[in-house]
Order: sequence, then C-alpha cells, then structure tokens
Amino acid sequence: MTGLSIPLDREQQFVARIGFEPAFEVQLDFEPVRVEQTPHGERHMRRIIGGAISGKITGTVYPSGGGEYSLSRMDGVTDLNTHIMLQDDKGEWLYIRNIGYARSDGYQRVTSWVDSDVRSDHNWVLGLFFVGVIEPLSETSVLIRYSEVL
Repeated sequence: MTGLSIPLDREQQFVARIGFEPAFEVQLDFEPVRVEQTPHGERHMRRIIGGAISGKITGTVYPSGGGEYSLSRMDGVTDLNTHIMLQDDKGEWLYIRNIGYARSDGYQRVTSWVDSDVRSDHNWVLGLFFVGVIEPLSETSVLIRYSEVL
C-alpha cells in the first residue's frame, strides 16, 4: 500500500510548534503500596492520603479522593495510572488523570488531563494537555511538576 500518505499533512501550515510552560506542582502523599499479582504483571495500588498543589493553582489534595493503580510489566516498565482530586484555596474542585511510564533508570513521566467546573477560576485548564515529571520524595511521597503543552 504505497501512496497512502496525504501530502498536505506535512505542509508547514499544518505542523504546529510544541512548547511547554510550567503550570503547577502537586505533592502527593500515599498510604503504603499494596501489590497484587495479575495475569498482566504486578498491580500496585495505593490510596492518596494528602498533599498540596502550588503554582498557577494553589490548594490541597483531597485525602481518599484518588489513588495510584499502576502495572509493573515483564519488561521492567511500569504503566502509571493515577487519579487525583484537588481542592483549591477557594474551595473549588479539580480532577487530574495521569497516565504514563516509570522506568528503572528513574525516568517517570505522565500525560495529564485536568478537569474543573466550567464556571470556576480554573476553567483555563479545560481542553489542555499537561505533561508531568515525577520526582520521588520518599517511599510514600512524590512531587509532580506539570507543564502545559503549548
């Protein structure tokens, strides 16, 4: 099947430049991890028990409002899957969904979607993609630095 490519999709006017702008940081505290053996690998489950958000959004991580449900694969890579509920300093709620990868060499990245009420001060997050770089702080705590994809 040669000639399947559409030449127009490579024209400069259709190729967007990509950039990143720091948006916010989320520090997460977890309960100890629970590991289950599944047919697909080791499932790591742990409840989020607290934390904070700073940057363009400030507030706290809602305890018991989310968790990590990651899968350690046979190739040594972990598929990350985290759900986070946040409450800003004014009492408005936000939800973050992270999916990504963690490797044994320390590489930990997530692609993230943020949801908020369309009437909130944070409706600027709607329809945007964020990427996060994860820095482990301890066995039960991480810092995720999020950047908006421009």
